[in-house]
Amino acid sequence: MQQTYLQTGQPEAGALPQAYYTTPFAYTTSEWNASQGWSAGAVVSTPEEFAVFLKALFAGQLFTQPGTLELMEQHAPAGVDALGAGTIYAHGMLDNNGVLGHGGQTLGFESDGGYVPDKDVTIVMWSNAASSNVVRTIVPQIAGVVTGAAATGQAGQAGQAALPRFEPLDKCFADPPEGLPVDLNLDCGYVVVPESRNGGSDREVKLGITRLNSGQGTANSPLFMLAGGPGQTEASPEYFSLFQPDLLGGILAERDIVVVEQRGTEHTDPFLNCPEANSALWTAYEKGLTGDDAVDYETGIIQDCIDRFKEQGLNFDNFNSVENAADVNAVREALGYDQIIYYGASYGSQLGQHVMRDFPDILEAVVLDGAATLARKSWIEDRALDAQWGIDNLTKMCEADAKRIENYDIPALVDAALALFDNGPLPYTYTDPNDPSLTIEGEVTLDDMVNFIYGNQGSLAGIAGLPSYLSALVDGGAEAVAAFLGAQKGGTIVASRTAMKGEIALLMHMAMVCSDDPVKSADELKLDGTGRYASLFGQTVADQYVQFCSLINVKELPDSTDIPVTTDVPTLLLSGDLDVATPTFRSQEVADALPDATLVVFPGRTHVQIAGANLCAGQVMTQFVLDPTATLDTSCLAEAPVVGFVLPDGSSSKDAE
Repeated sequence: MQQTYLQTGQPEAGALPQAYYTTPFAYTTSEWNASQGWSAGAVVSTPEEFAVFLKALFAGQLFTQPGTLELMEQHAPAGVDALGAGTIYAHGMLDNNGVLGHGGQTLGFESDGGYVPDKDVTIVMWSNAASSNVVRTIVPQIAGVVTGAAATGQAGQAGQAALPRFEPLDKCFADPPEGLPVDLNLDCGYVVVPESRNGGSDREVKLGITRLNSGQGTANSPLFMLAGGPGQTEASPEYFSLFQPDLLGGILAERDIVVVEQRGTEHTDPFLNCPEANSALWTAYEKGLTGDDAVDYETGIIQDCIDRFKEQGLNFDNFNSVENAADVNAVREALGYDQIIYYGASYGSQLGQHVMRDFPDILEAVVLDGAATLARKSWIEDRALDAQWGIDNLTKMCEADAKRIENYDIPALVDAALALFDNGPLPYTYTDPNDPSLTIEGEVTLDDMVNFIYGNQGSLAGIAGLPSYLSALVDGGAEAVAAFLGAQKGGTIVASRTAMKGEIALLMHMAMVCSDDPVKSADELKLDGTGRYASLFGQTVADQYVQFCSLINVKELPDSTDIPVTTDVPTLLLSGDLDVATPTFRSQEVADALPDATLVVFPGRTHVQIAGANLCAGQVMTQFVLDPTATLDTSCLAEAPVVGFVLPDGSSSKDAE
C-alpha cells in the first residue's frame, strides 16, 4: 500500500532551510546508495522546506546572477520528451508539462515537486513507491487542478482552453515606485495566443499584460500602449510615472490603460533574449580579440542563440509585425473590449499602422508617437539621410542663435573631429574607478566618434552640449579624444561583464526588422547629398543589419505590408522637431496618407514624446484619447522651452544678457 504526502499552495517567504541541499533532487538514486553500501534512503528536509526551496529557486531568488537560472533552463534537443510526453529535461531541472522542478528516488521511496510560475503555486509529492513514474505523471495533473487550468504544459497539448485566453497573475511584472502621487489599481497576467495563425505551428505565446483599471470596466474603449525597439518592454517602475495627473493620469478616470508586451520581449514566453551577447564585449576583451576577430566572435554567439531556439522548436518566421498586430486584437478579445484606442511609440507606431490596416474596426482612435511610413522597404535606407538632416537642422539652429554662431561652426567641427582618425585608431587606457586593479587597454576608432555624434543627436541635453564637446575634443587633439572616448568604451566593456539582458530582446528585434524591412545589401543605403559623417553612420548601421538579417534568415512579409495605410480612424501623430530617428517629415508622410490625421510638432523635443515626459504632449494626448473627435487645444506649445547651447565658458546661449 502506497502512502503519499502531498503539499500544495504558496509557501511563506523566508530563509531557505539550512539543509535544503539534502532534498531528494535525484541525488539519492538506488545505484548511488548501493555503491555507498546504503540499504535504505533517508530524507533530511521536510515537504515544507522543499516547497520553500523550489519557489526560491524558480522565482529567481536563489542566485545572485539571473543568468545562472537561465542556463539551468537551457536544454539539448534530446531533452525534449526525454522523461515522457510534455517533459523537457534541462540542466539539473525538469519542465514537467509546465511544472518546474525535479524528482528523485531511493529504495522504497520517491519524491517529486515543482513550481508553477504563472500561478505562484508549489507542488511537493512524496510517496513510498520506488518508481519515479508514479509521482512524475501525477504532479502535472495536480497542478492543473490546483491552478484551475484545464491542463498545464506546452502549447498544443490536448485539453487546453481555447485561444486567446487570459491567465491572471497574483504579482505584476513591475511595481509602481514609492511616493507616486497617484493610487493605481492594477491587475496583470498573460494573454495566451497561437505562435502562428497560418497553421505553421501548434505552439503558444504568452503576452505579458499590465492593466490600470479606471473603474469603468469595459464600458469605454481602453488605451492600449505598446513599446518601440522593436524589442523594448514597458513593464518597469519608471513607466508608471507616466500616469501621474500632469501626464496621462486624466485618462484613467474614464478609460482603462492596458500595457501590452509584444511577442518575444522580456515579459513574454518565449523571451527571445541572448544573454551571452550582452556580455560579449567583456568576453571578447578577456580573450584578447579585436577588430574582425571580435566581430566574428560576437556573430558566433548570436548564431548559437538562434540555433538554440530553433532546436527547441521555435520558428522565427512567426515573429513578425503581422502576427504582432494580430496579437493586439487577441488581447482586446481576451480582455473583453469591443474597441480600443491604440498608442505606439517608435516601432510601436509602425506596428500601429499594421493594426490600422488589418483590424480597422477594432480602433476607436490611434496615437502614433515618433512615426515613419510603412512604405520604407529597408530598415537602413533612410539612416544616412536622417543623420544628415540632424546635422543640417543643428546648423540652422546655430545660425538662429546669435550667441551660438559666434562660437561654433557645426559642419567644420564634425569634419575636424572625424579627421582626428585619418591616421587610424587611437590607443587608450582605462582604469575602472570601482576597481583600480582593473585596467583595460584598447583602441578607439572612427566608428566610435561617429556613434558618439549620433548618440548626442538623440537627446536634448546631447544636442545642447554636442558643439561644445566637439570643440573641446578638436582643440585637445588625438590625446583628448582617446581619453574621452576611451573612458566611454572602457566603461562599456567593464559594465558588460555582468550584463544578462540588454535594452531590447535582440532576437525579437532581428526577427521583426528582417521580416518587415529586411536588409539584404548595404547598397540599399541612400547616400545622395550626405556628408562624410552621415555616410559613415549609415554604413555602420547597414553592415550590422546585413549581418543580422543573414543570421536570423526569416521569411519576408509580402509587398502589401509596405503600402501606406489610408484608414479613416481618427489619428494623432506626435513628433519632436529635433527627432533624428524619425524626423518630423517622416511623420508628415504618414499623416498625408490618412484621411483623419492631426500632426502635432513639439519644439525643442527629440524622439518619442510620452516616454520623454513631455507635459505638453501628455495634455494633448489626454484630450485626444478622452474625445478623439474634439478640436485639440495645443496652446501649451507656445510655452515650450527654448533650446540653449553650452558655450565655451560653460554658460548657456539662452541665458539672459
